[in-house]
Amino acid sequence: MTTPSILSAIKKLRALLTREEKLKWLGIVAFALTTSLLEVVTASVIVVFAQVLNAPETGLKYLGKIDFPSDLSPGRVVFYTAMIVGVVYLIKNIVAASEIFFQNFFIQKMSYHFKGKLLHRYAGADYEFYLTRNSSLGTQVVGRDTEMVFSSGMVAIAIILSEGVVFFALIGVIIYMNPSLAFTILGIGGGIAVVITKFVLPWFYQFGQKLQETALYGNQNLIQFFHAFKEIVLLGKGEFFINAYQVHSLKKGKIQALQSSLNVLPRIVIEILFMGGIVVTIGILCLDQESPVHMLGMLGGYLYSGFRLMPGLNRIINQLNIFKSTIPSIERVHREYIMMAAKKNYVDVPEFSFDRDLEIKDLSFRYINVGKDALSGIFLKIKKGEFIGIVGETGSGKSTLVNLILGLLPPCKGFILVDEKYPVNSYQWHGKIGYVPQSIYLTDDTIEKNIAFGETVTDKLRLDAVIDTAQLRDFIDSLPEREKTFVGEHGIRLSGGERQRISIARALYHSPEVLIFDEATSALDNETEARLMETINTVSKDRTVIMIAHRLTTLKNCSRIVVMDKGRVKDITEYEKMDNVFNEVR
Repeated sequence: MTTPSILSAIKKLRALLTREEKLKWLGIVAFALTTSLLEVVTASVIVVFAQVLNAPETGLKYLGKIDFPSDLSPGRVVFYTAMIVGVVYLIKNIVAASEIFFQNFFIQKMSYHFKGKLLHRYAGADYEFYLTRNSSLGTQVVGRDTEMVFSSGMVAIAIILSEGVVFFALIGVIIYMNPSLAFTILGIGGGIAVVITKFVLPWFYQFGQKLQETALYGNQNLIQFFHAFKEIVLLGKGEFFINAYQVHSLKKGKIQALQSSLNVLPRIVIEILFMGGIVVTIGILCLDQESPVHMLGMLGGYLYSGFRLMPGLNRIINQLNIFKSTIPSIERVHREYIMMAAKKNYVDVPEFSFDRDLEIKDLSFRYINVGKDALSGIFLKIKKGEFIGIVGETGSGKSTLVNLILGLLPPCKGFILVDEKYPVNSYQWHGKIGYVPQSIYLTDDTIEKNIAFGETVTDKLRLDAVIDTAQLRDFIDSLPEREKTFVGEHGIRLSGGERQRISIARALYHSPEVLIFDEATSALDNETEARLMETINTVSKDRTVIMIAHRLTTLKNCSRIVVMDKGRVKDITEYEKMDNVFNEVR
């Protein structure tokens, strides 16, 4: 089976990093080289120590090289040699521990910065992009896939690099001691590498793909279960949604069990080979008729190298498996990151102003993968300070037109300009708009935080002003925690009218020049709608207002009413003349 190469995945990883982060990888390389050098020193010192234990007098020539007296007793020779071994071993492990801390903290910092960059790119995408995707995919990419890329992929590369350098450094020590033994180990290791590359790693890539798929659909089913909880309970459909989740959960469990089992096998194989290697080494040394002293030193060095190589080689293999299973996440994150950089959807226009009008000229729009235009040939001019109503049957293009006016969707043809020169897909235009949707998204936070949406510090004067203007004061004063009251997820603890008043207060919080109501009262009963319309009429004074409505009575204060039909402007009229134009919507 053909799978993407590790090298191609590493190239995609590099594309996600900044120049500074790439340079910091040199620090990881430096640590790896330092650790490998210390491993060589440690192995060499242990070879000497093994010889000294068997024949202390041989230690005098080594100690003499570092200015120790030449008349030391055998006990002193062993003692000083042991102390040197301990110091070298301690230094080596301090450096190794520092390397691990540096690797992990640096990689987690990269993960933190990259998630921020990716979210910024998502924030700059046009609204149509979100209409074509399931929201679970975005949470999966930022949450699971990005986490996998850095916590598994990047860490795996760092460990493979570090352990690989140590592995070849210790092989160098064994080559120095006994070349034939070293090449035997390299041959066995090469054979294992071929088997793993050809037969094992492709399976781990497939495991990664399947885990990615099961995680996405499992998460999607969980979101549906909790978001539709009320309907699930009332209709008695709990088993259906639980089973839908468990199908993917079972697949995920089986794959993880198989993956974990395969990860253990290399360790068992390596242990068998290592023990066999000890027997082979002793046999080779005996056949070479080495002296007992020299043989003990050689065997000590081999044992240390082997005990260090065995877990190191196992870690290299495990991390190769982990990296291969992470490649699907690397590919998805790279694809998302590059795709989000394809174009600039919103522009910065510092000189922006809204003094005269908003003009829509020959506007057409078609959604992705849809065969016909949602809007076609729209001409409309809205003067500053006007109160415009938009009506039409479901599917007539009302909300699409508003999304284009908001600058969330790019026209396929024509344009929308403010004062004949400023584009609506600008940050400055967004800053002048207060938007009240049909269904507001309320976070599981306080009323205050939901009104001052996304603000770290709430302006108390502005908050009190918009609470009064949106006629929320009596309701808030009746609550024990007042504006500090938590609304529950999606505002579940509030009535429909209360949620919409919070939506109006949120829209007013930043003192907008333009208010857009997108069927903001359609889900309310007549009495609640009437009270809310009093609020809307109050807050609409001295502002430009665009109101989409389902009921004509909602639009009686409009100066003009735009009638939409099948993506076109059917008529522009006044409320009193609507009976002759659009009776069917009453």
